[in-house]
Amino acid sequence: MDEEKNDTRFTPDQSLQVIAGMIEKVQNDKLRRLAKKKVAFKQSAAFLSVITVMLIAIWYFTTGIHSYFWPAWAIGLFVFIIVITYLDAYMNASLFSEDKEYEKLKTAQKIKQ
Repeated sequence: MDEEKNDTRFTPDQSLQVIAGMIEKVQNDKLRRLAKKKVAFKQSAAFLSVITVMLIAIWYFTTGIHSYFWPAWAIGLFVFIIVITYLDAYMNASLFSEDKEYEKLKTAQKIKQ
């Protein structure tokens, strides 16, 4: 019975294949999350652009061009939202990287030892 358990051990090559498969899965998951963020940015930008055009049209047809431009408040908020989603989707690797933070902590721990 003990010999049967030993048969389930991996050879070094099999172990490397298993580890390579696990690394590939982690990398694929990261790429999928990044792709979702990029798609969310594009969707947000398109949606907020349509809303901006609608607000400007409402302002123009209801109060005219020489009145207070109240859509500027919403447009300012929309620009802020678009910038934040852009930074999260496209600058994420340099601004909010878990891997970089992990490496910093790992380096700091090595220095203490």
